[in-house]
Amino acid sequence: MSIRKRASSKPFFTLAALSLTAIVGLGFFRFSASQLEYRLSVMERSIERYAAEEIELKQSLSSLTSPIKIYSYCKDRLGMNAAKQETIQLPRLFMADAAAPEPQKGWRSSMFSFFGLTVN
Repeated sequence: MSIRKRASSKPFFTLAALSLTAIVGLGFFRFSASQLEYRLSVMERSIERYAAEEIELKQSLSSLTSPIKIYSYCKDRLGMNAAKQETIQLPRLFMADAAAPEPQKGWRSSMFSFFGLTVN
């Protein structure tokens, strides 16, 4: 009488369960990656929008600070008129009366002046 062993189906079910778990896990990772990609694209679009807004604001600021714009705003809205420019002539002052510094007499004078002494 020969005893035949039947192949057990336990390894097959274990392999199938592991494969199914791996497929579900990879699907979950793919889903989370697509969610992260979507959030990244939303952030990139907002960065581009803010960059365009920054450029627009810089242009409007430069137009507001131009001298012609300031002059026309002051003239039209504030009623200011440009004053005539006058030159003022100041008398020249000469420093001839100021005492000229005494010339140094060499290294000895600088050394003795440190101690408050003078060299003749």
